[in-house]
Amino acid sequence: MKILLLALFLPLASFAQGTFLFTWHGQSNFFQASFELTAAEMQPGAVFNSPLFYSSIEVTSLDGITYRGTPPDNFAAGDYISGFELALHLNDFARGMELSAGASGASMTGVMHEKPFSGGDLYFETGYWTYSEIPEPSSAILLTAGCILFMTRKRGKRFQRVPPNS
Repeated sequence: MKILLLALFLPLASFAQGTFLFTWHGQSNFFQASFELTAAEMQPGAVFNSPLFYSSIEVTSLDGITYRGTPPDNFAAGDYISGFELALHLNDFARGMELSAGASGASMTGVMHEKPFSGGDLYFETGYWTYSEIPEPSSAILLTAGCILFMTRKRGKRFQRVPPNS
């Protein structure tokens, strides 16, 4: 009976934290990119300005350079004021490279390109963003896992072998 109850509770997931992962899908696969938003930033009229948004921006180009969205050296902005809008300008001062991206509209389509500070594009592609809600473990799962751990530790102590006295 206990196993049956455990099996019923384990598949549960809660979306209580309300974070969303955005992923870039480029036509040429020149870039791997993602960022996260909070549930509040997903509401109509919201501006993307949470610490989660800035700290989660990550774009890796075909040549292996990874750009991050941390201010003040980088610009990142977005909103849902009149539909999805996103603008990124990320810099790699050590290599003298910059990456720009923009997307808008209900289809979240846009462009992404990388170039040296003084020169033309190295990589350019069109694509679109998709998003999915990031599931968080529910309290039922955490409670069940804790109970199982407690029961196995208690049961393990009961069945421990006691070495004979020498």
